Amino acid sequence: MKRLVLLTLAMALTLGLTAQNRISLRPKHGGNPHGNTSLTVTSPRNQSYRFWLYVDDVLQNEQSVRSICVRNLEEDSYYVRVELDNAMQNCVGQFVDLRQSPTMAIVHSGKWFGLETTDAHVRPELTMDLITTPNEPSVVPPMPPVPPTPYAMSPRDYEEACQLISDESFDSSKMTVAEQVVSSNPMTASQILGICRLFSFESNKLSFAKFAYTYCVDKNKYYLLNEAFSYESSKRELNEFIKGL
Repeated sequence: MKRLVLLTLAMALTLGLTAQNRISLRPKHGGNPHGNTSLTVTSPRNQSYRFWLYVDDVLQNEQSVRSICVRNLEEDSYYVRVELDNAMQNCVGQFVDLRQSPTMAIVHSGKWFGLETTDAHVRPELTMDLITTPNEPSVVPPMPPVPPTPYAMSPRDYEEACQLISDESFDSSKMTVAEQVVSSNPMTASQILGICRLFSFESNKLSFAKFAYTYCVDKNKYYLLNEAFSYESSKRELNEFIKGL
């Protein structure tokens, strides 16, 4: 008999601890996305307040509405905040216990706004499921910096300079004018190539290409100067010259 009593007490304690564990494992509100309670917030019928609704500081509607029903909430307390879509952007917030009333109405008295429970039948303008996490803003990668446009001799000035060089009868005179022009007016690789072609002899083309390299605004394109030469040896010599700088 005594053994039976002890066995009965042990079973009762085991069942009690099991029930306690089940209660402690019940998720808090927001942990279960499939609650069976809804929250409705509305403006008074005689007013046209449009508003945004926040539940536990999470925005629920992207566009302002006059009434909204949020579904899939737990029977629990939530912090409800309403921000009016008006010039003053009035804001009111409070804790709402959904075990008492699932419908709240915006009230207005003078300059003050508030929320109160209501038994009025509301046909919500928007019905949606509860949003529990804020929408993360999309991360836009920064635009790569735009490289500055190389500052070089204007096309009009360049044409005038080329004409002056061409008017000289000898390569030596052309070299003097060309060096004066490029040392005072930074040029692109294409412009330097154009002047190189004004010389008659390959050696003079190579000499000017070496001299003008310092004044080129887009040295990464200096490979264009290869088009000025007829011999591979001139191209190699220019390349070796640039490497040695």
